[in-house]
Amino acid sequence: MSLREPAPVCPMIKAILFDMGNVLIHFDATKSAKAFSELLGVPEKELWEVFFTSALERSYTRGEISSKEFYGKIVERFPSKKLDYATFVYLWNDIFTENSEMEELLVKLKRKYPLYLISNTNELHFEYVRKRFRLMGHFTQCFPSHGVGHRKPDPAMFEHVLREIQLKPDETIFIDDVAEFVEAAKRFGIHGIQFTSRRALETELRKRGVEV
Repeated sequence: MSLREPAPVCPMIKAILFDMGNVLIHFDATKSAKAFSELLGVPEKELWEVFFTSALERSYTRGEISSKEFYGKIVERFPSKKLDYATFVYLWNDIFTENSEMEELLVKLKRKYPLYLISNTNELHFEYVRKRFRLMGHFTQCFPSHGVGHRKPDPAMFEHVLREIQLKPDETIFIDDVAEFVEAAKRFGIHGIQFTSRRALETELRKRGVEV
C-alpha cells in the first residue's frame, strides 16, 4: 500500500495562470539597488527600503501613481543632478534575464490551454519585459498589478482575473514561486503550485491532469 499523498483531484482545467518574476523571468533587484547606491552615494539598505519595500513602491505597483510621479518622489527623497529620468529608467530596468527553459513548456501548454499572466509589477518593469523577452508573447492576456489596481495576495487580484477570463476558480491552476501567493490562490479555490523548477512543475501539472 502506498503511503504517498494522493494527487489533488481537479475538474477539467481550462486555463493556466503564471506568475512572471522568478518563474518566467529571473530578476535581481539588488543589482539595481547597488547601482543607485553608487550613483547617489546613499547606503544600499536605505535605497532598498525606499525603492522596493516601501508604501511608495506598493502604491506604484498598484498603479496609483505614474512612473514619472514615482521618479519624482525618488528624486525628492534622494536629490541628485546625476539621476535624470533616462538614467533612472535604465538602472531601474536593468535587472532581468529570461528563464529560457520555460518557453518550450509555454509553447506546449498553449496548444491546449489559454495562458494568463498575474504579476506584482510596475509600468516600467512590465513594459520593459513585455517588449524584450519573446516568451511574453505566449499569453492570451496579462494582468500586471499596476493595471489591475491590486497586488497578490489580495483576493481582489484573483477575483478580477477570474471575472475577466470568465472561469471558475477550480477550472484554473496558478503557478508562483512565492508560497504566500500560492496559498492565497488556494484559499480562493484556485489550484496552486509553487514553482521550484520546470521539471518539478511538469510533474505537478501532470498530477492535476494537465497534458504537458
